[in-house]
Amino acid sequence: MAAFFELLRSAATRAFSPGLGFASGGTRLPEVVKLPPRPRIGLALSSGAAKGLAHVGVIQVLEEHGIEIDAVAGTSMGAYVGALYAAGFSGQELGELAKEIASAKDVAKLVDPAFPPRRGFIFGKRIVERLRKSLGGRRIEDCPKMLRIVATELHTFRERVFSEGDIVDAVWASSAIPGVCVPVELDGVEYVDGAIGNPLPVNLLRAHVDIVIAVTVLPTLADLVEGVEPVEYPEMPLSIWRAAGVWLNRNLNYFARGNLLDILRQAAYGSQIRLLDQSAATADVLIRASVRSLNWHDYHRAPEYIAQGRAAALEMIPAIEAKIAEFQLEAKRCA
Repeated sequence: MAAFFELLRSAATRAFSPGLGFASGGTRLPEVVKLPPRPRIGLALSSGAAKGLAHVGVIQVLEEHGIEIDAVAGTSMGAYVGALYAAGFSGQELGELAKEIASAKDVAKLVDPAFPPRRGFIFGKRIVERLRKSLGGRRIEDCPKMLRIVATELHTFRERVFSEGDIVDAVWASSAIPGVCVPVELDGVEYVDGAIGNPLPVNLLRAHVDIVIAVTVLPTLADLVEGVEPVEYPEMPLSIWRAAGVWLNRNLNYFARGNLLDILRQAAYGSQIRLLDQSAATADVLIRASVRSLNWHDYHRAPEYIAQGRAAALEMIPAIEAKIAEFQLEAKRCA
């Protein structure tokens, strides 16, 4: 009996020896491979009206390459797209939403005129109602990804960063373009476009992530100089009806190229671009997705904007992957 127990003890010792399989007769178990740490990545999305639809294309490419985003900060149109993304919409879903506005008539349906236009030409309520259909009453703090939205207090010009509360209200405040939209009042404070003070909110992500990817859809000052073209009107319209249309657009449409609101918008552009360049310099990777051939109000041309965003993002994928590899190498060295 003693010999039997000694034989049993010897077999058990071999079975449970370090480096040997439990019942494999001495086969070594595979070593556990420790994966390198994944950096937390933030995405800063610029202002830019309809041009901001290019953000959708960038998000699509990031997803397709397995680049996971942990935090999003956005201004104006960047806030609109960023809010949907942070709330759980995929890049493909964002593309489908953008394509629902398929014509200039669809854009016109989103316009809710303010009359008399004492503080702005539109209220913007129809636009935010569309956003609320997608988000309901979701709150910023409940989003799967950290979300920060920037607006500007009208009377003090202080920056307001929304980190909690109703998402749609925050986006509405962030997107109220001065002169175009009536200021948005929330809890007794009036807000206008966040792009006035922070068109590319890289700074809001620095304390929360390891790598910041910034996306701008605004042109550079050099782009504007190269792209300046004189305002031209046809001297000999093809018909009396077309002549009447040209005359009305030139003289009564304040948004027409070269008219009052277009001049104000271009003037605001200059200061925004300078501020944006300062923010862009602090990002780890900058994606420039500016579409010079399209207008700020061409929301019905989403496929073209998205395609430009995709092209710009694809160019920068190697730089993003290099930043991730650099972080992992440093983390391994410090471990």
